[in-house]
Amino acid sequence: MRGRWGAGLALVFAAGLGAAEESRPRVALDEPVFDFGTVDRGARVDHTFRVPNRGGATLRIDHVKSSCGCTVAVLSEREVPPGGEARVAVSLDTARLAGRTTKTVNVYTNDPDAPVVGLSLAGQVVADLIVTPQPLYLGHLRRGETVRREVIVTSGRPGERYVAERVEPTSPHLHARLEPRTDGLPPQVTFGVTRGGAAPERELYIRNRGQRPVTVTSVTVPDGVVTYTLAAVQEGQEYRLTLRLRDGLKPGKVESKVEIFTDHPEEKHLVIPLYAIVRDGRRG
Repeated sequence: MRGRWGAGLALVFAAGLGAAEESRPRVALDEPVFDFGTVDRGARVDHTFRVPNRGGATLRIDHVKSSCGCTVAVLSEREVPPGGEARVAVSLDTARLAGRTTKTVNVYTNDPDAPVVGLSLAGQVVADLIVTPQPLYLGHLRRGETVRREVIVTSGRPGERYVAERVEPTSPHLHARLEPRTDGLPPQVTFGVTRGGAAPERELYIRNRGQRPVTVTSVTVPDGVVTYTLAAVQEGQEYRLTLRLRDGLKPGKVESKVEIFTDHPEEKHLVIPLYAIVRDGRRG
């Protein structure tokens, strides 16, 4: 008799859990990230995400919020019955973007396990020129205080070279001068399209423009993707970082980062995105 009661209690408990799960909404995204590939800056990227309700109760979408002003999201409906789906049409304006880009739209729902779900557009935006940082933030300043910031302008197309001829401030309170860039640090390290059997290299130069000596204390790279060597060209003033893509990488996209740590009080941690496309080593 004791065994029967135990089995009965166990059956009731399991049934109760099943009913609880069936009586609530459940978001199950099939495609949380859409890769739009490579586009020229200024192109508009459009994609419609599906937001299905795999639960047993109505899914309510409270609102949709974009991560920046360059994305616009339109929701098809706010209440989704069990077995139905909502659609979120997202448009991305790439006019102010360059390089590897990921923009996310957040969807707020009444699913207790997924109150916020992200829908992302990711891809490469190709531009003639890349300006970093953009926008330039000067921080909180006191009256009379002077600050100095650097904006780096580089070519955004492999193999193309451009020359900046002049810089014109738009305010009498700003002073700017144009200098050639000599540190060799690009906004990203791009190996381009490479075959699986090849192992191209890229060199970065870290140069000290100040009077105080600077030491590169460590470098972190994705071990499964690249190897590196660090050499002091001139101790305290210039370092050469050589990155080599590993042999035999599987075909596909490589997206990672290189981290450089120094003892400079304002530049202790430098992060450089790393990007490559690996093709099959066999040529058709």
